Amino acid sequence: MSGRVTRRGERGFTFLEMVAVVVVLAIVGGLGVQALQMTSGASSSTVFQSEMDTRVHRAVRRVVRELQEAEVASMLPQPLVPFGADAVDYRCAEISDDERIVLGEYRRLELLPAVGDPRDGRDNDSDGVVDEHTLWLVHDVGLPTERRTELARNVAAYLEGELANAEDDNGNGLVDETGFSLALRDGILHVRLSLQGRSPKGSVLTRTAETTVWVRN
Repeated sequence: MSGRVTRRGERGFTFLEMVAVVVVLAIVGGLGVQALQMTSGASSSTVFQSEMDTRVHRAVRRVVRELQEAEVASMLPQPLVPFGADAVDYRCAEISDDERIVLGEYRRLELLPAVGDPRDGRDNDSDGVVDEHTLWLVHDVGLPTERRTELARNVAAYLEGELANAEDDNGNGLVDETGFSLALRDGILHVRLSLQGRSPKGSVLTRTAETTVWVRN
């Protein structure tokens, strides 16, 4: 008579052991997915921040190129400290057909509320930014040939760190300056710009650039 012998080390997994393995694998897999999502989210936020930095610096460089040949005496209004200006008319030096230096037609830099989001303290267009503005360059102001070029959108209502409280909150010498600000001091024009946007994580990100320009007397 022969009997069947089962060695202890060769027995299969029990049902409970199988369940435990499945649970452990599910937990490990879930943690892996979570880590992957966090990494992907961080990467997306970094890309978004980089894109905003590029946009704000590109817009400021465009403003600088425009104002380098501007005549200070032609600027209306004069963007004087402590209030500066977010809109200014000016004339630039140009070369005439007979190769003389002359002043061209008036141009304008101006900050206007974005279409669809009037300045009322609400996010009317549901893009995550409240009261965003658009920065415009206008050629041939007041003439039949007048034309507009958009320099930047999603400009913040107020410059980064500033509040509408009649004080200099960010310590730059200006009071209640808007998201685009020009300030003239001792023949040097200070250019400041703050852009806003909603990141992939849903938070509102603000990026600011500023520089100075020596303008013509």
